[in-house]
Amino acid sequence: MEKIYENILKLYNKKQTFYTKTLLNGNIGEKTIIAANDLKEIGIDISKEKLPQIVKDQDNSYFIESINDIPTVVIVGGGHVAVAIAKLAEFLEFNTVVIDDRAEFVSLERFPYSQRIAERVDRALQQDFGDNAYYVIVTRGHKDDFRAVLAVLQKKYYRYLGMIGSKQKVGIIRQKLHDKGYENTQIDNIHAPIGLPIGAITVEEIAVSILAEIIAIKSAFVGDRTQNNVFAALEEIVVGKIQEKAVVATIIEKHGSSPRGVGSKMLVTQSGKIFGTIGGGAVEYAAQKRAVQIIAEKTAVIEEYDLSPQDASKLGMICGGRVKVLFELVN
Repeated sequence: MEKIYENILKLYNKKQTFYTKTLLNGNIGEKTIIAANDLKEIGIDISKEKLPQIVKDQDNSYFIESINDIPTVVIVGGGHVAVAIAKLAEFLEFNTVVIDDRAEFVSLERFPYSQRIAERVDRALQQDFGDNAYYVIVTRGHKDDFRAVLAVLQKKYYRYLGMIGSKQKVGIIRQKLHDKGYENTQIDNIHAPIGLPIGAITVEEIAVSILAEIIAIKSAFVGDRTQNNVFAALEEIVVGKIQEKAVVATIIEKHGSSPRGVGSKMLVTQSGKIFGTIGGGAVEYAAQKRAVQIIAEKTAVIEEYDLSPQDASKLGMICGGRVKVLFELVN
């Protein structure tokens, strides 16, 4: 398992988005790195379905999760609203890209933490910004708005497309799209006017309404993950800074109420030290003890923890749910 984690860490440190497939029966814990195209072959459309999740074929069950799947907000237009959106998106740990054909509007001074593209918007949007991209159109006029909308609609995958503007402006764009042959189902997926209706007036409030809407969309696709601390510890193990054997525990299934969601992770070393979390409290303590046993047993396992009222007293919890946890040996 150590070799596969070395390869995972290489991709993780490059900040590349990738996916892993972990076997849940037979040789439990057997893990492979897969690409988006491989997901399509097993019936997962990452533009529509939430990860992580369990998938099954005729013989096996697998846990599929995305690693390093950092969302990107692509802001089309470099005006004062774009500046506020970029600042807030950076604070919320999104990657940000800003596009404007006026070089002075995509300067380093205005957008110090964003990728900046000074090019006509429809040409710039021919670039691949990944499947986990959220497009925010805030250009200076109808012409660029329409070019940008058309360019995004032609992409195979994206998470979100929103356009700022009055009802009249939105109506004009909608009619132009109808004239181009687009169906109502495609047009209705455009968030226009953009943002949640919170009565936003200032540019900062508008940015909040837009990012709030994006977060709501993002939450429908991205599972509850605790990756950063776990991967930092994994790297220390692989390079030898932590000279202990370890186990990674991941919630692969949950039913009812539980403190953490599917995809949450923690790493437990042989001495019992914990990085990350799968919920804290007694359930995490039980999982910690089990992880130390697994290091001695040298085998990956799946354990279920029942938090329902009749069994919760065993763990000292009253959540009322159940979680399945996959324990994988790191080395």
